[in-house]
This record gives sequence, structure tokens and C-alpha cells, in this order.
Amino acid sequence: MSNSSKETVYKEYKLEGPRRFKRKYEEKHEEVTDTVINTFLKYSGISSDEYAEFEKTYLESVKKVKPKCTEKRVEGFRKATGSNGFVAFYDWYVSQGQACGYCGISQDELYELFSKGKNKKLPLNNAVKRSSGTLEIERRDSENNEYSPKNCILACPLCNNAKSNLIDEDNWVLLFVEPMREYYKKLLGKDLENPNPKD
Repeated sequence: MSNSSKETVYKEYKLEGPRRFKRKYEEKHEEVTDTVINTFLKYSGISSDEYAEFEKTYLESVKKVKPKCTEKRVEGFRKATGSNGFVAFYDWYVSQGQACGYCGISQDELYELFSKGKNKKLPLNNAVKRSSGTLEIERRDSENNEYSPKNCILACPLCNNAKSNLIDEDNWVLLFVEPMREYYKKLLGKDLENPNPKD
């Protein structure tokens, strides 16, 4: 098995959950007496050293993405790619960079605006919804409404909330992205780290 294949198997194991993986393994084998990890290592052909290296490389990233792996998203990515939905979604998510695909504001800049300290700028009241300022997964085409690599984009809370299913992507980019960037610049008191993604 190539190293990239082993990386995929490791991600699948971590994203789907070790116990679910063990149950799948037990369905094909009469008896499993080993620990979950040892069972996985035997089944996958990944050595202890490789496993440790994958933990160092991927574990924190997997922990961050796993809560976003909802059933609908995973199923949509599985159908769209014909591969493991968890891994397809994870690989898509980490490839997006930590910035809004519409206006380009970075996740760090959003955290700065939504922080709970005295510099907090958003939300404008004490509402809980979107109070963490994390990037959201937006479906570009509201009519299509499917979760797939082509139809999904990372969006900041403002772009996602304002565009919603009321403005199509082309008009959002044409008419609203620059004003949104200007608003963020005003709130931050500085230029955004990233250029406009659509330039």
C-alpha cells in the first residue's frame, strides 16, 4: 500500500470513528480479541511508526474538521466523488484554506472580530447564533442544494447569512463582495490579509 493510500485509510479511521471501524472489521472476521488500534494496524498494514507520524501530521486537523462531517455532507461528498465521504469532505475542507471563498477574510481575522474581549465587534448584540465567528459551509447553488466539492464553499458568517438563498453567486460576487470587504476593513481598522478571491 502506498503512503498516500495509508494516509487515506488513517483519515477514514479517524473520521469515521475507531469503534465503527472495528465493528466493520468484526463483520468480516469471526473473532477480534485485540485493541481497537492494534486491530486497525493489522487490518490496514500501517506500522506503529507510521501511525505515530500520521497522528503528528493529521490528528489536530482531523479533530477540527470531524464535527463538520454531518451525515448530509458526508453522504453528498460520497455520491459526488464515488469515494469515502468522510475523507472526500475532509480533503476538500483542508484544501480551501482558512478564509471566506467570497470576500477573503481569514479565520484569524474573524476570531479577532468575534472575540469575547473588549475588542469584540461582532455580533452587534449578545445573540448566541454565529457568536464564535467560525467559517461556515455554504452551498453555492441554492436550487441544486447538494453537498459536493463543486457546490460548496467556505463562507464567513456575514457572506453566508446575507447571500443565503436570496442572491445568486454571480450577483453576490459582482455587487456585494467589495462592500463586505470594506465593512470588515472598517471593523478591523486595517486591510484584510488576503486579496479579493475573485480578482
